[in-house]
Amino acid sequence: MQCRTAMRWIPAAVGLMVSASAFGQENVIGSASSATQAEQPAPAGRPARQPEPSLPAVTVNGARENPVNPPTTAGSKVPLTAREVPQSVTVVNAERIREQNLTTLEDAMMQATGVFVEKRDQERSIYYSRGLEIDTFMLDGVPTKYDWRNTVQPDLSMIERVEVLKGPSGLLAGAGKTGGAINLVRKRPTRETQIGGALSVGSWNNYRAEVDAGGALNADGTLRARITGAFQDKDSFIDKTNMRTSALYGVIEYDITPSTLVTVGASYQDSEGRQPWTLPAYFNPVTRQASLLDVPRSTYLGADWNRDHFYTTSAFAELEHKFNSGWQVKGALRYLNNRLNREQAYAYTPVIPGVNTTTLFAAKQTYTQEQTSFDLYANGPFSLFGRRHKALVGFNFSDSERRDPRYAISPFSQVVNIFNPRSDFAKPTFIPNGTGITTTTRQYGVYGDARFSLADPVTLVLGGRLSWWDISARQYTSTTSVTRGDDINAKFTPFAGLIYDFTEHWSAYASYAEIFQPQDEYLTASGNLVDPIKGKQYEVGVKGEFFEGALNTSLALFEVRETGRATLDNINTTNPSNPFFVSQGETKSQGFELEASGRITPSWTIYAGYTFNVTQDLQNRTGQVNTPFSAIAPKHLFKLWTMYRLPGDFNRWRIGGGMTAVSHVQNTALFPAPIGAVTLRRGGYATFDAAIGYDFNKHVSADLNLTNLFDRSYYSRINNPREGNIWGQPRAAMFTVRMKM
Repeated sequence: MQCRTAMRWIPAAVGLMVSASAFGQENVIGSASSATQAEQPAPAGRPARQPEPSLPAVTVNGARENPVNPPTTAGSKVPLTAREVPQSVTVVNAERIREQNLTTLEDAMMQATGVFVEKRDQERSIYYSRGLEIDTFMLDGVPTKYDWRNTVQPDLSMIERVEVLKGPSGLLAGAGKTGGAINLVRKRPTRETQIGGALSVGSWNNYRAEVDAGGALNADGTLRARITGAFQDKDSFIDKTNMRTSALYGVIEYDITPSTLVTVGASYQDSEGRQPWTLPAYFNPVTRQASLLDVPRSTYLGADWNRDHFYTTSAFAELEHKFNSGWQVKGALRYLNNRLNREQAYAYTPVIPGVNTTTLFAAKQTYTQEQTSFDLYANGPFSLFGRRHKALVGFNFSDSERRDPRYAISPFSQVVNIFNPRSDFAKPTFIPNGTGITTTTRQYGVYGDARFSLADPVTLVLGGRLSWWDISARQYTSTTSVTRGDDINAKFTPFAGLIYDFTEHWSAYASYAEIFQPQDEYLTASGNLVDPIKGKQYEVGVKGEFFEGALNTSLALFEVRETGRATLDNINTTNPSNPFFVSQGETKSQGFELEASGRITPSWTIYAGYTFNVTQDLQNRTGQVNTPFSAIAPKHLFKLWTMYRLPGDFNRWRIGGGMTAVSHVQNTALFPAPIGAVTLRRGGYATFDAAIGYDFNKHVSADLNLTNLFDRSYYSRINNPREGNIWGQPRAAMFTVRMKM
């Protein structure tokens, strides 16, 4: 299917999903009646239906306990329903992770409404929302800096759900990029003993095993534990590539008193394998035109000795106490260590049509990033002018050090034919040369917000944060060391939102949010860092909630602006290799987003989202004005996943399907004269997924998941003629057997 055809009916399809509440309300009642009838004895002469596995009962005690639309803490420290958050939030819940067999954070982000995934290589990705990068990550609500360069994809075996806040998250996170925040909610112990596991086998020798066990460790259930583990060994659709991943997570909870809870936990993830770099593109030096390679998707441009090794270690401790007044206080301490050891031969020259060769170079990278974070907050109700309101105040701190030593490399330059590439090259010598850079970043801040109940249907949310941020970068050689640094003091970041519940099921909202982003890579002519970028977002919308939270719908209109982006200082820059910058750049991103998520009937779940996004550079880094600033964000992005349990005698069976449609994008790269600007283009595409599942009984089930069902060929990322272009994954299958006791 061509993307142009898909785009014509996507808005209508989403509109149908959003308006499905009336249809669903009728069918929920009807389905419940059918379920009741199914429990009655069968007529004489007719075999009785087997009671297992009937559709799991949907026990609804308010939206806060609904498994398909669980409460979110992405927009606040406390659990809130989607209608209570005056910003766009998408949650990839545990049920969806299981149904679609999502195993990494990248898998989850590829399903999240409005999020576009830019693969940097086969194991590392950057995430974008509303055309802007997301670099704020939270682990159970505690801000953590995400550096894609040395971070492997977190394994979802230890994650309960993934929450995505779209737009600035400065209130709780402080400094960061404007795209939003991703909150990883880790699994916690349960009082009931549970033991589960899964075995999977799939395309390209993909083998995976998972285990998840936990429960009470004493008779009264005050001491609880949970442990999860995963092991995966896989090749990929690219020749000669493989990756082996191990992940282990454990957590213990103890009720010191009925009102006081202490939690400690730790995790470790290790991923190692041979991974390719990216592909170059065609470039005609006469016409100065570029186009994407037409090589097989299995093409590997690298060496047999290519090797990536990622390590991630984390530990945390929490203490929470609830007071009789309704207030509670919670403190959390986090430690995170990310390491990468990479040796690569990589393609880094354009391919001239007809010549069909590129040149491989070599590099070694060793990154280490250590982070320590602390967060303390209190929240609870208070009375004012005869009404009850809610307040939250807190403090958090983070300290991050990144070590990047450099290596001397013996001569390595190999010309390969892109249609018949070699990989049996001798490995060069990598020798530490005593140079490198160590960067330390610290941030702390105080924050707070209040939810004022102005009237029964009207809530005003006001908040703000004061942040202190500093950076110290030590660049060293074997004989010298130079340290530069800068700081930002008492930077205020406001937030405001208004929510109006105009019916039992519908709310209208408006919000304003800010964030600031230090620009530690750009210097002014005076030698100081360029002032930070100021990001701000205006958002208005409506949200619907039906069947006590089982089905949520939303429509959001947004405009995001960034001011103060670093632009070239043409007056003071006399040497192009040593440029200076000023903070004059400005960008704008605007559009709208539609989303529906949850159960239309007890047997039918749906997750659908459509995003329309236009980005514009009001003034870019080189001084150009009114040009598209993001080559990442497509104008149209549609995502759909739905799952249906068959009725009656076939209720052991589940069938599902999904679709992702992306409009065309292009990227313009600037090269030194006389080449100048070169543009790469990629057309729009649509891919389809499918799933079928069978429940043998309430303990054992089997699922078959198919992705890119019609084997659509497309580039998932485009960059420039030298490098950075990546094929999307071909059709793949994964068969999984799950067991639970």
